[in-house]
Amino acid sequence: MATNEDYQQAVDLIKKSSSVLITSHTNPDGDSCGCLLVMREVLEALGKKVKSLFLSPAPEWYEFLFDKKVPVLGEDVDLEQLKNGCFGEFDLIVIVDTNSYSQLPKFEQYLKRTETDVLVIDHHVTSDGIGSAELIDCSAAATGLIVFDLLKFAGWSCSKKAAESLFVAIATDTGWFQFGNSDSRAFRCAAELIEAGVKPAEIYRHLYQNSSYPRFKLLIAMLKTLELHLDGRYASQHLLQRDFQQSGAAYEDTEDLINECQRISTVQASSLLVELSDGRIRCSLRSKGRIDVSKIAVKLGGGGHKRAAGARLSVPMDQAKEIILAEMAQQFSRLDGE
Repeated sequence: MATNEDYQQAVDLIKKSSSVLITSHTNPDGDSCGCLLVMREVLEALGKKVKSLFLSPAPEWYEFLFDKKVPVLGEDVDLEQLKNGCFGEFDLIVIVDTNSYSQLPKFEQYLKRTETDVLVIDHHVTSDGIGSAELIDCSAAATGLIVFDLLKFAGWSCSKKAAESLFVAIATDTGWFQFGNSDSRAFRCAAELIEAGVKPAEIYRHLYQNSSYPRFKLLIAMLKTLELHLDGRYASQHLLQRDFQQSGAAYEDTEDLINECQRISTVQASSLLVELSDGRIRCSLRSKGRIDVSKIAVKLGGGGHKRAAGARLSVPMDQAKEIILAEMAQQFSRLDGE
């Protein structure tokens, strides 16, 4: 858990900076989007020159948070522009919701060659120690909770827009307060944000009643691939390139689809394998029982939490399915033997 010393080091880094770049992991989710926006707003209020950058497009249902488009690496800004300073010269880089190079494709090349100070704010167990200063709290249900604590520690004000963004960060990483990480800390923070003007019903409509028709078609395609294994305790699903082409959906439309099969009473762990345009397979893993999916992800070069993790495999889909099934079988076998 981050100490007061860690928070003070983060505050000192921010105070001495004048030009800041804020980014997060590829395939941004509610936690990363919310934290990025809050840090941008707070730093701008402190008089900093701030630029934010996504490493892949954010899902459209988070667009209500942003008053201006966040540039995307590879679409609006290329790696060379970043490296040669055309996008900006920075004396601080803030990375939220990840501390792993594998979650920062292409951007990690820029990171590894720069001497700029890096502040990492993250709640994941897996870590490459990227930051010159790090606020890491693996007990936090969302990185948004750490950002909230940073604002309190530093005495920085939180606008209604920032409060909404923090609420999105916490609500999405707790599955709208349904996941096992929905502890009293998350609820206390949510209560404070509601008192600051957040309207949960409006946020819920933006997040969960705002799907596009292509995303809904993608959901149908995914559900058709659902298979139960290991006495119904493990559910596997997958999406191929043709599913995106036929539905008209984008990769960011896959967010949270993996959670649908967890409605099945027997399911304790699940996977969603997505075929990427470069042929690799993105493996998303979830657990609602005792299975620690982060162990599987780390073994495969990825990372995450005990109940939510992921990795990428450079193998065909059928082989990826076999690898994940074998790893899940090992995990269940160990638990059955206890």
